[in-house]
Amino acid sequence: MSKYSLPQTTSPLMMRHVIVWGLPFLGWVVLIVAWLMLSSSEPEEKPTTTAPQTEEVAPQQAQTQPQVPTPQPLPQPVQQPQPLPAPTQPAQPMNVPAPTQTVTMPLDNAPSFVPYNFKTAVAQVGLPKEASCNTGILVDMATRKVLWAKGAERAVPIASMTKMMTLLLAEEAIAQGRVTRETRIPVTVNAYKIGGSQVWLDPKEVFPLSELLKAVAIKSANDAAYLVSEYLGDGDASTFVARMNVRARELGMSHTSFYDAHGLGDSQKRNNLASAYDMVILAERLLAYPEVMKLAATRMDTFRNGKTELRNHNNLVFHRVPGVDGLKTGYTEASGFCVTFTCLRAGRRLIGCVTGFKTAKDRDAFCRALLDWGYSQN
Repeated sequence: MSKYSLPQTTSPLMMRHVIVWGLPFLGWVVLIVAWLMLSSSEPEEKPTTTAPQTEEVAPQQAQTQPQVPTPQPLPQPVQQPQPLPAPTQPAQPMNVPAPTQTVTMPLDNAPSFVPYNFKTAVAQVGLPKEASCNTGILVDMATRKVLWAKGAERAVPIASMTKMMTLLLAEEAIAQGRVTRETRIPVTVNAYKIGGSQVWLDPKEVFPLSELLKAVAIKSANDAAYLVSEYLGDGDASTFVARMNVRARELGMSHTSFYDAHGLGDSQKRNNLASAYDMVILAERLLAYPEVMKLAATRMDTFRNGKTELRNHNNLVFHRVPGVDGLKTGYTEASGFCVTFTCLRAGRRLIGCVTGFKTAKDRDAFCRALLDWGYSQN
């Protein structure tokens, strides 16, 4: 047997060495192999834990990013204009007309103005005192026909016929609720200083608006007319006069210019001007206010609790010319004797205006004859 060949039999001592040293070695080998296997499997598990996290976050970002530009907040600017109509609703005033409107709100139930028809009008009737008339017109309200006209659209001084517009604006202020007939108005120094036909107002006195309007309509009181204009002009008579001119334009009184509310002339000696045609327009408007027409048809009344007598300056009313129920006279040196009159006979309404007479007697005589002639026309 060579010294290099293994023995054919295994001794007990060798077996013990194998068991004592081999088994522990084999255990370490198994542990090392197991550790290597475990360590080599960890990198493969990490993707399985991190990858799903990335995939879950990505969809969330993909969902939130579109939400940033989403139109959900955009409806707010679209909805903001919805309250805008609110500011336009109060403007229904407009009325203004408003206004304006300008918006002009209807103040009464008066019908819309229909122009008067001159087609069949005559320029001369041949009545007594007709030549003394400067300008004039006579209109049938039912047919809108002008029966007679003489310079009817020429602007001339109108004196106290001015007060017809003062009365109209006062009635409209009452209708609008700005004042009432019981509104008490203290007399001002400026009103006290107004001359001509008057009721001798004193700054110590206070009158209801209704009393002042009575003095204006019946007595043609200049001081009362001025006080009304000053009060309704918020303390400034010129403001009221401006409203007079605006209202004249609204009514179609295209040949009218006002400088004061009474007809005496302003501080610059300017006379109120209007055409006879315009004065008939104004008279027709006043027919819508029964209180004015009642005063205009009153022959006599009192003022200041019966202490001051009021006699109607309109002799056609005072002397009871048949059917005459108004409206207003006037006189200054510039205007001559003039009158705008309304008359109702057998349900037929005629309105006329004449200016420029030398005397009240001639004016009144011509008006009587003109009315009789007018009612004789078909």
